[in-house]
Amino acid sequence: MKKVALVTYNRLLQLNSSDQLLIEPFRKQGYQPIIVRWDDKNVCWEDFDLVILRSCWDYHYRISQFIEWLDKLESLKVNLWNPVRIIKWNIDKKYLFELEKKGVSIVPTFLINKKNVQNIKSLLEIKGWEEIIIKPSVGASSYKIKRINTEKIYPDSPEITNILIHSDVIIQPFMEEIINKGEYSFIFIDKKFSHAIHKFPKKGEFRSQFEYGSKEVLYESKLQYIKETQKILEIIDSSLLYARIDGLIIDHQFYLMELELIEPYLYFKFEQMSAQKFVEATCSMIDKV
Repeated sequence: MKKVALVTYNRLLQLNSSDQLLIEPFRKQGYQPIIVRWDDKNVCWEDFDLVILRSCWDYHYRISQFIEWLDKLESLKVNLWNPVRIIKWNIDKKYLFELEKKGVSIVPTFLINKKNVQNIKSLLEIKGWEEIIIKPSVGASSYKIKRINTEKIYPDSPEITNILIHSDVIIQPFMEEIINKGEYSFIFIDKKFSHAIHKFPKKGEFRSQFEYGSKEVLYESKLQYIKETQKILEIIDSSLLYARIDGLIIDHQFYLMELELIEPYLYFKFEQMSAQKFVEATCSMIDKV
């Protein structure tokens, strides 16, 4: 029987409620799904026919260790999805600038690093933004993300310096659409559109992750937005088992906020056949090896 590793971390040893929906379809297909921690030193990764990152949601706290683990899997020729090259590229949000150069509409985004941190005040004065979002260029799950009034920002603000210790800083204007219209997640399996989710932060909150109390509903997307998000994936020079594209719709156009290719929550419970599609795509990739 072929074995599939569903990779998690020590706080989700039984997977999240969405990914648990993968277990039975795998078994019906004749595959043995096994839940493993990414940092478990006792796991023999080369024993698996395929390894899938699902909820290794602490990797950004131990980024060096995580990259060492990826390198190990690559050296062992482990069949990892998404591929190591794509995961490494997606770790740093600087990928947004690469996509923008290739024609992707993104939310206005600027990078602040240790070499130009003194320019932050002049940048904000030029832009005239009253509120901004700041976050590490390397991070996940709203890690160290802050919504700040620009009048309280100065070059050595603790909100910025505490991030610069570990990574560069991404700065974006706070978009009122997040509160007024909500955020959208488009889920793709094997680069094919599966379903979309419309997320609304709870009152007084701006983060749209479910752990912060957001409301999530299935979104019946217009074909226009499916095509716009599909074009983003066409830029990626690789096969992808899964992808989640997060963004806003402003004046009838989709604007990318983040492209999630490492371990995104995929909202299987909102679309009846999505877990089955995921399993079928996985089995197809195993059979090609």
